Amino acid sequence: MFEYKLPVWKKEISAKKLSIFFTVAYILCVVPMLIMAFYNFPSADDFSMPNWPHRCFVETGNVFLSIIKAVEKVGYVYQVDEGYFFSILLTTLAPAAYGEQFYFIGTFLVLGMLTFGVCFFFNALFVKVLKADKYLANTAAMITLIMCTQFIGDTETRVEAFYWYSGAINYTFTFGMAFFWLGLLIGCVYDEDAGKRKRMFIWACIWGVCMGGANFMTALELAICSVLLLIIIFLEKKNAIKLYDADDRMSKSFRQLYIPAICNLVGFVILLIAPGNYVRKESTNGYPPVKAVLISLYSTFDVIINKMMRWETLVFLLLLVPIFWKMGKNIKYRFRHPFVFTVFAYAMISANMTPVYFGTGDMGSGRVRALPWMEFVILAALNIFYVTIWIRQYLEENYGLKSKGSEDDFSGASVSVVMTLLLLFVFGSVLCIKPDYHYYSVTSCLYDLASGTAAGYKAENKERLKVLHDSSIKKVVFKEHQYKPEILYHFDIGDGPVDWAYSFTLGYYDKDEIVIEKIER
Repeated sequence: MFEYKLPVWKKEISAKKLSIFFTVAYILCVVPMLIMAFYNFPSADDFSMPNWPHRCFVETGNVFLSIIKAVEKVGYVYQVDEGYFFSILLTTLAPAAYGEQFYFIGTFLVLGMLTFGVCFFFNALFVKVLKADKYLANTAAMITLIMCTQFIGDTETRVEAFYWYSGAINYTFTFGMAFFWLGLLIGCVYDEDAGKRKRMFIWACIWGVCMGGANFMTALELAICSVLLLIIIFLEKKNAIKLYDADDRMSKSFRQLYIPAICNLVGFVILLIAPGNYVRKESTNGYPPVKAVLISLYSTFDVIINKMMRWETLVFLLLLVPIFWKMGKNIKYRFRHPFVFTVFAYAMISANMTPVYFGTGDMGSGRVRALPWMEFVILAALNIFYVTIWIRQYLEENYGLKSKGSEDDFSGASVSVVMTLLLLFVFGSVLCIKPDYHYYSVTSCLYDLASGTAAGYKAENKERLKVLHDSSIKKVVFKEHQYKPEILYHFDIGDGPVDWAYSFTLGYYDKDEIVIEKIER
């Protein structure tokens, strides 16, 4: 047998440096995605949902009047099509309604809110509640966001999650807002500044109503959280449970959270009773409630774990283990129920999918697949956090385990684990990207930018706009797009399953007919 020693990274690295590294990595991933947004163009619902404010703006040039029209459109859709009033308002206020050159703003809003919401929530949970290191909390947020934005392998899911405004603002944007709202609730109790707590409380009430009227997937999740919060508040008042390490002021602030919770449930009830929901239900083939729940439980395995999760997600989830292990050094709260939390996390992911199976019967569209994917990533990260801290505390209590190294730095062994996983990720990524430049979101953007596909797509749309904005031309004939960027291209005018949007496109540009001539290949 051989006697040997494996190489170990000898130099310790601070939590701050690791935080900076992963923050830069995330920024480098997101910047090409933002640049790609400048080559984007509206499609499908982007012509139907904001058509009223758009026509008003074209005819009057008055932004204020167009916003009034957007509100009127919300009321109309609420009556005849669907009830999520807040999402409808966001969709009708599309930037492109005031000029296609503003369409890029949608991607900036979506990625911005997703990033802000996750970072805000992680900071509130880890730093304010558990008193963990802020740099470790930020590192965990950056790793999680990389998984959310980069590891979506399905083309349609990427397009609808980040670039198709009507889908992205309705689903991904409000998903990010949901975590912002949860962070606000935490801040109402744990923030040390009294004035800031009051402002957070007011915004928590306002956004609570709004988020009750988000898409059904997000709205249901937050409604569940609100009900659980009300139950916990009731139990806390009855002294059945106690808020950990809380003084009288914190307990009082916690009990007042019933107000934003009720505000959220009021918004959710307004969503549920919309006449449009019943109109829409008649044209869909969803499952009965109980069957929808059971299929959702199964689909968490089938759709998310089996079909969407790839090897790099496992590598990044493992990256979180040394981060959370280090974080546990300063956490005093005792974690005792890893199995219960795992079941809870799984149930919440499944609950995210239930409205889709109840409403339409499948997870066919990319925008609805994006939400359970991102929720799976975030809850998987939180689950790893819980289990890691539980294991650490168990070993410390029962076996006297003591960590080596300084309070602020990662030990050489921990850094070696991180470096090994990163090298594995780089090596595997090279093997995957070489045959498929679209493997990650960022590499897809870089390839289409470098190859000229994005520029060609933008040029083709620019030529189309000259005709679409020419009021003297009523019958329009276009050749189909020769350039179709993988992460941008959604549907062409009157293409595929969105033929219903064709008439809205005609009205949007005041045309009698638009013909797309197919290119023979």
